[in-house]
Amino acid sequence: MNKLASPALDDAGGFRQLVEAVIFETNPDNLSRRIQDAQDAVMDQIEASFGTASQFERQSMINAMNSLRELRRLVQTPESQSNVRYFTDT
Repeated sequence: MNKLASPALDDAGGFRQLVEAVIFETNPDNLSRRIQDAQDAVMDQIEASFGTASQFERQSMINAMNSLRELRRLVQTPESQSNVRYFTDT
């Protein structure tokens, strides 16, 4: 299985880049892996900044995790497979 390239996660913006990669992914074969990578990065950032994150940063991470969870739910729902349209469709 090919591992998708991920940006370095040593900075706080790393999880944001992975969330953006999920949003802009056009290949349905890569979507589940990108969602998992982004969720892992968000959780890593939550753990790394547990005591130091501002309220805004905490809310940003919670929002990202909730959005990824909902995307995963949509991707895994069988009936959604026929309804999901990608930006490359015309």
